[in-house]
Amino acid sequence: MLHTVLFCVVPARASESLIAYIDLETTSLDVLSGRIVEVGALIHGSHCMFSTVVHPGRGVCPDDAAVHGISHDELLSGPCFSVAFGRLDAFLRYASLSVLESDGDSDDDPVAAAAMKQELDITLVAHNGAKFDFPFLLCECLRAGLGSSAMSGWMYADTLHLLQATDSAGECNKLQCAFRACSGPHGLRAHRALDDCIALEQVVRHVSESVGVTPWALLQPFAFRMSQAPTVAQMTALMS
Repeated sequence: MLHTVLFCVVPARASESLIAYIDLETTSLDVLSGRIVEVGALIHGSHCMFSTVVHPGRGVCPDDAAVHGISHDELLSGPCFSVAFGRLDAFLRYASLSVLESDGDSDDDPVAAAAMKQELDITLVAHNGAKFDFPFLLCECLRAGLGSSAMSGWMYADTLHLLQATDSAGECNKLQCAFRACSGPHGLRAHRALDDCIALEQVVRHVSESVGVTPWALLQPFAFRMSQAPTVAQMTALMS
């Protein structure tokens, strides 16, 4: 399992993309047996944010709060994963329209502009996403009967690859180290999903400004798509 690649990928190329930072809180670090208990997402350069706790299902242990820091009562108030994922998908689907509205340029043709925005690819960006967030999300989709196609339309990028390539955080490539290096805002709660998304956006902004490129130009070389058939075959075998 140490050397297993759970999320098989192929390179992706797009001249433009909507950047959505995503983070998960889970009951354990085991992608195959753990459960997602919180999902956070943030659209780059906007005030569009998404956050929900997720009811992990029967058998959840109150002591799991020591892992993810979310109280048992709060988890019980959340929706099941399939409902939470549907809300995340809807958020991402309409995020471009929300970004358009925040631009507030009334002189443009709103219908034509909205159509252009909807053509944008969506890239989910997570720190250590290739080995953790993306396969974890896919495992839950398969377990909930949503299928791999629920995640096949997105592109993905892992900021761990970015930090390793640019040496932006020195010897420590953890998100917290990179966030401290860029002197991000105070008051964020470590290991709460939306707060980690905010921290990740700050890191990407800092690195892109330091090298003099746009955030998407910075992330584009690291973007990939899920290679659906081998990923599903491998996960199905391991989960059975």
